[in-house]
Amino acid sequence: MADLNEFLWSLVSAMLAPAVPDVMVSLGSDDPSLSSFVISVYVIGFAVGPLLAAPLSELYGRAIVYHLSNFLFLGCTVGCALSINVGMFIAFRFLSGLFGVAPLSLGGCSIGDVMPLERVGTAMAIWGLGSLVGPVSAPTFF
Repeated sequence: MADLNEFLWSLVSAMLAPAVPDVMVSLGSDDPSLSSFVISVYVIGFAVGPLLAAPLSELYGRAIVYHLSNFLFLGCTVGCALSINVGMFIAFRFLSGLFGVAPLSLGGCSIGDVMPLERVGTAMAIWGLGSLVGPVSAPTFF
């Protein structure tokens, strides 16, 4: 399940790229710097998210962090869809990256917890495919 989540969260990072010009027109902006920033801000959320997800998982357990991040990611993705201006879209896009990083930052720890030591390497290799295949295949889904 974590591998699928990792694939989907990574997919979201790049899936928007082909649609950016249409999204910017629908939000009433023609600023080219904002056009590239709406892609980058999600990745900035990915950079900040582990700073919150990892300590919270140690305090409250990984399951609650996974469930909460899935719920908040879904809410922020709906917020992106319902955005009425560029600022709102950028804020929700950042929050989507912030909450969507939990499977990426905690997945390896979860695999280490449940797999026997002799199979951890294989499991980690399979789990790592999600973050590699997601952005590569994103434009084909658009």
